[in-house]
Amino acid sequence: MESNRRAMRNESGRRSFLNGPLPWLAYLPFYVLPWLWQPPTRLAVIAAVIGVAIFLPLYLTAYRTTGTRLLVASCVVMALAAALATLGGNWTVYAIYASAMAGGLRDTRLAGRLIGGFALLTVALGLALSQPLLWWLPGVLLVVTTGFGVIQREAIHDRNEALLLAQEEVRRLSRTAERERITRDLHDVVGRTLTLIALKSDIAVRLSADDPTAAAEEMRNVAGVAREGLTELRAALAGVAGGSLAREAEVSRGVLAAAGVASEFEGDPESVPPDAGAVLAMTLREAVTNVIRHADAGRCRMAISFADGVARLIVEDDGRGGSFSEGTGLGGMRQRLTAAGGSLSLERTVPGTRLAAMVPAGVA
Repeated sequence: MESNRRAMRNESGRRSFLNGPLPWLAYLPFYVLPWLWQPPTRLAVIAAVIGVAIFLPLYLTAYRTTGTRLLVASCVVMALAAALATLGGNWTVYAIYASAMAGGLRDTRLAGRLIGGFALLTVALGLALSQPLLWWLPGVLLVVTTGFGVIQREAIHDRNEALLLAQEEVRRLSRTAERERITRDLHDVVGRTLTLIALKSDIAVRLSADDPTAAAEEMRNVAGVAREGLTELRAALAGVAGGSLAREAEVSRGVLAAAGVASEFEGDPESVPPDAGAVLAMTLREAVTNVIRHADAGRCRMAISFADGVARLIVEDDGRGGSFSEGTGLGGMRQRLTAAGGSLSLERTVPGTRLAAMVPAGVA
């Protein structure tokens, strides 16, 4: 984050250097304006040349620096204005540049105090030298307006920079969330598909010697499962994984039967709104896959209900239970439910495991 901020600051600094300081040098020739009606002395010309030689490096580098260096540069330019005040040139030009440089300080309070000090010093010099009011008063006004205008410009720049950083962070989080979603969906889709393919392939092997016709039918089922899994995989990558809860309940019963697990089903999946049903469908898929792969169960009970705007799913088995450490499967279920405003709970039963999920209707 900090490296991105520095990179953006450096890039914006380069743009300001190209577009900012050079055009404003057009104001520098106003220093010699009084010479049109009062020819300068040789000392005044020499001092003006030396003043430009000192001013230009300080002014041009001010757009690429900040902090103490910028503070010192602005003070030196203001001192230059004071040194030239007695030589007949429009010395307030340098006071205005000094104020503009001070406005670029990151500490806005310090910048404001410095600009105010430059304005007071300009007034004091004008009065001390008994110069006409119209000689230095416009310069004082420009010192104040230019300095605080630069402060405001820097504040707008910082807000825009913060907005760009926030937008970049949102994009980064969105990419991370999308990767996590794809990981969860692929885990569920591929896990269930490969589990079913393995089960039906084992059945086909057992039947191949005694009942080749049945074995061939099982292999045709394997091909159908593979094609369906490919379709679901494409849907997951497109971000539309999570189908009908009723369809998933029907498939789950078939998968459990193929694995030799007796199933019981309670409730009406059609009563659950489609948005909540899509979330619970993915949860049911992963829960049934875990029962088949890890529980070594003989029976599995599934229950679906919808009441008071909340859809609930319960999956119980009589298997061996075991560790509840969350891997990709359980972690993905919990993340998906939490993102939809729901929750997931697991508990051991005697025997087996009980999974309970809930999600409110109206989820995205």
